[in-house]
Amino acid sequence: MKKTLISALILTALFVVTGCEDKEMKATIEQQTQTIAQLTAENTQLKAEKEKAEKVIPAIIAQDDVIFDKEETIKYPKSLKEDEYVPVEGKLHYSISTLKTNIEWLDTLLLEQISKNADGKPRSREQLITDYQKKYDEAKKEMLEFPIIGVDETLELAFSHQRGKLAVFLINYYSYGGGAHGVGGYHYLNIDLETKKLLSFDDVFKPNQQAKLKELLWERYTRYGEVKDEEAFTSKDAFEVTDNFYLDHDGIHFVYNVYEIASYAEGPQELVIEWWNASALLKPEFLQKQYYPVSSNTAEQSAANIGRIFIGLFSPSI
Repeated sequence: MKKTLISALILTALFVVTGCEDKEMKATIEQQTQTIAQLTAENTQLKAEKEKAEKVIPAIIAQDDVIFDKEETIKYPKSLKEDEYVPVEGKLHYSISTLKTNIEWLDTLLLEQISKNADGKPRSREQLITDYQKKYDEAKKEMLEFPIIGVDETLELAFSHQRGKLAVFLINYYSYGGGAHGVGGYHYLNIDLETKKLLSFDDVFKPNQQAKLKELLWERYTRYGEVKDEEAFTSKDAFEVTDNFYLDHDGIHFVYNVYEIASYAEGPQELVIEWWNASALLKPEFLQKQYYPVSSNTAEQSAANIGRIFIGLFSPSI
């Protein structure tokens, strides 16, 4: 009887101890489960905040980043021939520069655009320095053999403007090899800061819109008939829709460099198709981006048409 009682007490004690251990284990598991859930929630929140921060488009800060810039004045010896003209000196200059911004991937993209060779392939910074030094040395050698007043090859990037996720840059180029003047121009880059991509002509316009675009641009080129077709620098047949454009608040600016549709003295020309006038030609995907408000408001169109009528009424007849 005594042994039975002791055995019962031992079993009871074991059950009590086991029960206590189970409760402690259960409490520990519940606490760990809560901790894991809390950490998971915090991690999800941090991930969401990171994604939100990545979508915030910063204001661009840009400064010049010179890759190669070298110049010198070459003194020429006096010609031994009395009837031969030789300039006293010639200026040699080669330069290429990109931009350093506060966005790393953008710097890479800009360097790719300005570093393209004749085949359209981008070059590294080191390759650019090597190539420009080689061109510089070759130009100097040629100037010493055949004296001219100067050689200048300049290529540089500039920041134009930004509106939210759209940033516009331009490549300025200038080339001079002696003679009356050099030739320069601009090439524009429209960059989506959200998708990290360069906007091409095909990204903006629907397919098969060349004919309609040409009519709109020709109207603006001839100032809605003020300039007669035969008086224009270029004929309508030879006139082409350029893929050199940039987006701005008032519409799409098509940029023509010297000699494309105007003389050197007149300089580069910009023809603007207003947003409301271009809306029907734009891709739905482009319109969804909402870089600028695009309206087909008939009131705006009517106002513009009235303006043209007044111009026609008060323009002197030829």
